[in-house]
Amino acid sequence: MNYGIFQWINDLAGRYPFLDKAMIFITDSVPYVVILFMLFLWFTANKEKRMEKQYTAIYIVFTVLLGLGLNALIHAVYYHPRPFITYDVHQLVPHADDSSFVSDHSVLVFSLAWTLFLRKDSWKYPVLIWAILVGISRIFVGVHYPADVIGGALLTLGASFVIIKFSNKLEPVVKVLFNIYNKLTKHIPILAKYSH
Repeated sequence: MNYGIFQWINDLAGRYPFLDKAMIFITDSVPYVVILFMLFLWFTANKEKRMEKQYTAIYIVFTVLLGLGLNALIHAVYYHPRPFITYDVHQLVPHADDSSFVSDHSVLVFSLAWTLFLRKDSWKYPVLIWAILVGISRIFVGVHYPADVIGGALLTLGASFVIIKFSNKLEPVVKVLFNIYNKLTKHIPILAKYSH
């Protein structure tokens, strides 16, 4: 079933140039979109919601770190060959032949989505839709199976739940991060206004 769904999605690659370019753009732009969204969370909220948004950004970072750490452990003990290693696929982007399960891209984008959901942020639905599109793009371009994407989504659901559940335990670390930010930006007026 995993390969069957992969084949159904990946077989669309190479047929429609515009769709190929769109999927490549979605998959390649992930790190840049994540950075821009984090900056958006940190700097654009009005004064009443600024602290809430900045806490959300920090919890996203914690979730990403936990998710990627857990994924590194999975990769260390379990190797699953990527689709282009095992099968003749439409591979639209270059990729190392490391383990396919779990998808780092999925860990990254679903860390945002689930944290926003658990924090009841107004951006939760658009970001979830974007995360799903990213997951589909990883299958479309031929570097991941559906199970890799679903695994990333489930892994980060657990990671984000842990981070939010134990957020009170992380408060001392958050305070240190805010103090560092305040010290670094206190002499930069455009940034200092976003400090606490």
